[in-house]
Amino acid sequence: MEELGKELEELGLSPYEARVLLSLLRMGSANSLQLARSSGVPRTSTYQILESLEEKHLVERVPVPGPAVWSSPGRDEVISRLDALEGDRLRQHRLRAARVQQLLVRAFPDEPDAPLPPVHLINGSTQVRRRYEQLWAEATTEVLAFSRPPYSSRPGEVLKPVIDAMARGVKSRVLYQSVQVSDEASEGFRQEVAAYVEAGVEARIVDDLPLKLVVFDRQTTLLAITGRNGDAYPANLVVDDAGFAALQVEVFEARWASAVAFKAQPDLG
Repeated sequence: MEELGKELEELGLSPYEARVLLSLLRMGSANSLQLARSSGVPRTSTYQILESLEEKHLVERVPVPGPAVWSSPGRDEVISRLDALEGDRLRQHRLRAARVQQLLVRAFPDEPDAPLPPVHLINGSTQVRRRYEQLWAEATTEVLAFSRPPYSSRPGEVLKPVIDAMARGVKSRVLYQSVQVSDEASEGFRQEVAAYVEAGVEARIVDDLPLKLVVFDRQTTLLAITGRNGDAYPANLVVDDAGFAALQVEVFEARWASAVAFKAQPDLG
């Protein structure tokens, strides 16, 4: 009976409803006092539970004089009606979800009502990754990057927007830190970089990078904000300004000139 009760709860009944319904299925018909004793449900709650079950067409009130008597439509009919109730709930859920989607479209259109400011913060790795992939998707000429932790993608994950940009003819050069490339445990990372290189990205290695940044089309710069101890601050800065980007490009070119070419199989010894 306990197992049956739990299964009925999974079908949408409350614990008290399940216990009263099982008692009525066993007894065939009974009044609220008898059902309270049989099910263990408090007598003060039994009548209310029976009315709730009646609304769901799972019990029926017998038209007899005196105290109210309730009957069950039978086990097969109970299952059929529970199945119908679940179907109704699913339809209501789908209608509600469609309504919420309509409201969200109205409240949050694809294009913001106002353009983003030239300098703004992005919080959280999910939002950072979304903006990063969007900038890659919008790139038309060139992407330059200082690549170092923290990463918003999983180790070894090759991002499709980067590969797609290469296929569109976008030029890209990326500087990586030697510590990430040469680590014996970084095979997945090296394979990821090798995949980008195969797609057309030029990659070089330096000993150290002061920060993590990406310059898109010499116009928009995405950079990580770090704490005083070098720990990543949970925010990234986007600067949409050609002058700021030009300064970052100058630093990049100086580092690029002294960097060494990436090797998919570095000497780990």
